[in-house]
Amino acid sequence: MSQRRVSPAFALLLLLPAASLAEEAAPYDLNAVVRTALANHPSLRGAAAQLNAFAAQAQQAKSGYSLKVEATLGLTRLQNDPSFSVPPLGTLVFGKADNKQASVTAQYPLTTGGKLEGLNRQAQAGIAASQEALARQRQQVALDVTTAYFSVLKASQMVEVARDQLKALQAQRDAIAKMLEQGVVTRIDLLRAETGVSGAQEFETKARNGEAVATAALANAMGSAADSALNVAAGDAQASPAADLPGETAAAIEEALRQRPELRQVEAQHSAAAAGVDVARSGKRPTAGLFAQYDAERPTFMPETGNWSAGVMLKLNVFDGGATSADVTRAEAQAAQVQAGLDELRNGIRLQVTQAFLNVSSAKERVKTTEQAVATAEEGVRLVRVGYENGVTTITDFLAAQAELTKARTDHVTALFDVQIAQSELRFALGRQPDQG
Repeated sequence: MSQRRVSPAFALLLLLPAASLAEEAAPYDLNAVVRTALANHPSLRGAAAQLNAFAAQAQQAKSGYSLKVEATLGLTRLQNDPSFSVPPLGTLVFGKADNKQASVTAQYPLTTGGKLEGLNRQAQAGIAASQEALARQRQQVALDVTTAYFSVLKASQMVEVARDQLKALQAQRDAIAKMLEQGVVTRIDLLRAETGVSGAQEFETKARNGEAVATAALANAMGSAADSALNVAAGDAQASPAADLPGETAAAIEEALRQRPELRQVEAQHSAAAAGVDVARSGKRPTAGLFAQYDAERPTFMPETGNWSAGVMLKLNVFDGGATSADVTRAEAQAAQVQAGLDELRNGIRLQVTQAFLNVSSAKERVKTTEQAVATAEEGVRLVRVGYENGVTTITDFLAAQAELTKARTDHVTALFDVQIAQSELRFALGRQPDQG
């Protein structure tokens, strides 16, 4: 049987699909889900598009300083050759019915009363505000995907808790079945044990469904379809120490007020509003500009004045019925409104940081209390099992003790991941970028 030789390049091509599949199947850890979300989430593309729009607006405002050149081409057809009658002289014709027009006009502003300067400041402030909005949206996406990631890990731990409960109840049921064969217990004990197993099976099913829903939510937070296949790396339920977080509320508030993007965004909006006041006031100020025009073709019925003209144009709004004054008042009110919103935002940030800081402390305390509750519940199950084997306690006592143990373990898992979620929310409240931890 002959053998076919395969070139190294072709062999590499054959290996590429398998390598790609292996890469796709690689489990996502926290860093991977955050990177994916920041690269794919639609909201970030929308924020980036808004930034591009403001950049185009800034370029448009900047063009106001430039020389403007316009070209005009036209053709006018009259019903008759233009003429008029003079009784002693008869009809005098002073043009033709067909008239062409071709001209080039150039205009350059000398001063606009501060309007162009104000529009440019508004445009630059709009860019700055959009940049801060994009930065905050990146933080929001990172928080959402981090919360979704920890929710998946918590749901996976809940499945483990449900599985352990089911195994314990199945083992107790099998033990009761053997004891029933020996005539040590009654059949009602076996039936109650079977009921407990059925409840545990239902609990495990709900836990698995919760894990599937949490995984779908994570895919959505990563910017993918909710039904996308997603392999999440197994995570430790122990909370991270988060040594990088402030140790006091005052320090946390100070950091947030220093680096929250919303503050810089609203400050930029206030700068834009202040520039809007100058734009409105420019309506009361004189404007001046240069103009020049060259006529290559002129209508035949127009007087001959040469092919070119140039001059200076001065314009002043003498009276407009109070429209400009009203526009200034409106712009000043908008600036005051933005300033009030800035003060309100600072107060809201202080409250949000305080709540996030306290939530971290509360979650850490719950980890300690639930850990003790688990130890107590485990000891309770052990004692009740020994008591039941010796005829001191009933199967009902055992089922109740097992239920208490499951609840204690569930609360402990919830507390552990609540710490990590609370720490992520505190980082978000501080205004830290995703790459800052």
